[in-house]
Amino acid sequence: MFSRFKAKEENRDNCCTLQPKGKITCPECGEKAKGVLGKTFEALVKDDAKAKFNCFDGFYYCKTVTCKLVYFRGDEILTQKDMSVVVGLKEGATPATVCYCFGWSKEKIKAELVTTGQTTALEDIKAKMQNPGCACEILNPSGGCCLGDVGKAIKELTKDKTDS
Repeated sequence: MFSRFKAKEENRDNCCTLQPKGKITCPECGEKAKGVLGKTFEALVKDDAKAKFNCFDGFYYCKTVTCKLVYFRGDEILTQKDMSVVVGLKEGATPATVCYCFGWSKEKIKAELVTTGQTTALEDIKAKMQNPGCACEILNPSGGCCLGDVGKAIKELTKDKTDS
């Protein structure tokens, strides 16, 4: 059994293992939310909030920008106040972190765009994913790889720059 796990780890194509399958509806906003690994939840929730739970598995992450919920499981809900990190994709978050492993935020990307007219965020993250590697499933509240969120942020910030 251990060797099968090791082989799976060695054959990964990217930085993250698969998240629990299935999506359910967020009780606050009604949008689809995805499951997160227990280790993601455990790493990012404040100790006083974690103390309320015997098990960290079975929680879902709501990625809806305007929704106040971060994690939920049944009628158990956690918001930004329960988190040990600022959930950068939520409305009004400062810093608006989009890459928790390598410190990229919307503010940092915007500053680079203003200064140089372009951003190296994606290239930097991809290079660092190779060496030293990332820990998205522990550091990112979604429990997943950040590249999609970084790409969206760049597109949004580039559009804002051209609209100005």
